[in-house]
Amino acid sequence: MKSINKSLDSISDNIVMLFVVALFIIDFLPHSTTEDVIYPQFLYLAVLNFVMALYITTKVRFVNKEVIGAFKESYVFWLFSVFIFLCAFSFVTAVNKTLVIEKLADLIIAFCTFVNFTFLLKNKLHLIPKIIFIICIVAFVQSALELYHFKRNFDKVSIEIALRDLGVSTGNINILAASLTIKIPFIILGFSYHLQKKKVFLFITLVMVITVVLLTAARAAIISTILVYILFIVYNIKINSFNKATVLKSLTLVIPVIFSITISSLILKKVTDNSRYVSVASRLGQVNTSDASANARLVVWQNTFNLAKTKPLTGVGLGNYKIESIPYEKTQNDESTISQHSHNDFLQIASETGFINGFIYISFFLIVIIVNAKRFLKSDNLETQSLAMLTIMTTVVYGMDASLNFPMFKATMMIFLCLIIVFTLINVSHSPSSESKLIKNNFYGLLILASAATIYIAFLGYKASNLEYLIKKDDSNSYKNCILTGDEVIKRIPKYKNTLTRGESFYEYAAIYYYNENKLDQALKYLSKADKINPYLGRIPFYKMRIALKKGNIDSAFVYSKQAYYMRPRNLIFYGMSTQLARGENDTTEILKQHRTFITYRNIPQAWKIAAGELQKAKYNSKSLLRFIDKGIKQFPADTTLPETKKEIIAVDNLNQAKSFLKAQNKEKALEFYLKAMKADPSNADIMQYLAYYYYNAKDYSQSLSYFLKALTLREFNDGRTEFLIGNCYLNMNDKLNACKYFEISNSKNYPDAKSLLIQICK
Repeated sequence: MKSINKSLDSISDNIVMLFVVALFIIDFLPHSTTEDVIYPQFLYLAVLNFVMALYITTKVRFVNKEVIGAFKESYVFWLFSVFIFLCAFSFVTAVNKTLVIEKLADLIIAFCTFVNFTFLLKNKLHLIPKIIFIICIVAFVQSALELYHFKRNFDKVSIEIALRDLGVSTGNINILAASLTIKIPFIILGFSYHLQKKKVFLFITLVMVITVVLLTAARAAIISTILVYILFIVYNIKINSFNKATVLKSLTLVIPVIFSITISSLILKKVTDNSRYVSVASRLGQVNTSDASANARLVVWQNTFNLAKTKPLTGVGLGNYKIESIPYEKTQNDESTISQHSHNDFLQIASETGFINGFIYISFFLIVIIVNAKRFLKSDNLETQSLAMLTIMTTVVYGMDASLNFPMFKATMMIFLCLIIVFTLINVSHSPSSESKLIKNNFYGLLILASAATIYIAFLGYKASNLEYLIKKDDSNSYKNCILTGDEVIKRIPKYKNTLTRGESFYEYAAIYYYNENKLDQALKYLSKADKINPYLGRIPFYKMRIALKKGNIDSAFVYSKQAYYMRPRNLIFYGMSTQLARGENDTTEILKQHRTFITYRNIPQAWKIAAGELQKAKYNSKSLLRFIDKGIKQFPADTTLPETKKEIIAVDNLNQAKSFLKAQNKEKALEFYLKAMKADPSNADIMQYLAYYYYNAKDYSQSLSYFLKALTLREFNDGRTEFLIGNCYLNMNDKLNACKYFEISNSKNYPDAKSLLIQICK
């Protein structure tokens, strides 16, 4: 039995701490060749799980029944297990099953992580102070790096860019805020009880962490920090009773907050854009329905609830929200913007896996809090009480972030979800009598297999993210000097993952490469494949339109342009192209229809300008067109572009009438309308040119010269014709010197007749 017991306890504290350190290295993994940091992070976690499982399997031949009982008797374990099972069941009804596989693998990675650490930490509560200290070191390094990068950007560029670039390492400013805030409970408890000799270090760490959190201006993180402090005061009173020492200890931890608020306020005062980066009080005051971002969240939540109602039992499929939610947002989001997340994990889980599973997920957090609250209130053991309160505070931070953001599938947050479960499972009194009840460790082989499977899936996700990174680089360079080709994209598409981070299909981007390579049939082939994966963004019919235009199929292009536009009726590019093709068909009714639709959802001056321009080109009735423009000016009296558009329309209308009269040899009327055009738009270089031509043909060289010279002050003409005619005007006015000067300029622009006159007159 002694040899068996030795085998059970053979995992040394140092090995356990080594795995703990390895876990938290996740915050510092590089991701320079992937589009999103989560893919190398989940791959790393999957590998770490495999190594831990392999080590435990080879090192531990027998397992104490007490450890197994910790799982069997825990409501938290069973709730989380049922939650994962129902997430897996959503595969049945999911449209995009590859997204279910990807996100399910992430959940299995989390499951393996908490199982491994439960085994490693069971009956090793004496290691909790060391774990707290490791997390404090991670928080120190993480916040120090963010402040260093902030200072560097602040010095080199601007404070706005420095603030905007906070969180580049985590992929999102809210994730950075959450990943630091969730470490605050560990710093506070370490400062107060566990790490008395390291108070100066922890004080500095707390100041740095809270300063970065305040600079992110993330409301969920700020609210969570306040709640953590309230819970800490409750903890202090319970442990020490309400006395002077307790009050002083609580006040001591307020000092870092005062420091942080002072530092962040001094920095944020320098920001010119105050919509987000304001004082703590002002930022919290924005939590109301009149605030734009808060209102946007409410709209997204309503959309998510409506999506959930379409499949209330099974949901639309784990991970499928970012695709299936797009139709609900088409009248709310500009261009091709999508929400990707519902900014509420509880609602998103309900929409993806059903209302029952959504309720289970909420219940999981409630049970965690209830179980640990009972331990905190009823236990007489300080160690048990401290770990229970630490778990409660961590759960509150995670739950708050889950209510307003999307921490669930962010690895840096998921490891704390695992710790919440681990701490809940291991924080029970050890029963010496159970030491003799041992069972053979046969089941850990399953964990090795599960870890191996998740390594494969995570590796495919990593490769997909690398491909997305390269595609985005080419996309940002407008597909000039491309890194990839269409054929290479097709070869590199992973077996199970067919969408990018924003939900577009890889086939869609392959088609764009083929379009730019002029392989139009290949482009059409993969656009059709992409349409089966995500048909909602409007880019597929948009590129079909562009292909039809290249092939000269104008009617087909018009049909596709309308499909793209009505799919995303707030997309300005789609609107512009569709109205342009409607004008080509002389379909003014369609132009007006599209305009009404667009301004219903997104009434901006540019929408009026685009429609007015296309209506004018379609020879829409002049009076009706001016009335149309006047409506726009009335709605946007401060806008300068619409009055300019009106001037252009009046000028062009008069110019066209002048041309008609000139063609009919009615020169008097032609001049009358030329002058009206100039009066309507006196800074129009083209109108000046037309008047100059008119007087030139009438042999009034003095008047012609004055208009040509005015035109040159308004715009440069590159063909040399204007300078040639100016030279002729001077020549007819017997000013040979200036004539030769302008013939020389005309010749430098390669105007064909200038050289001969230079030779004849100026040499």
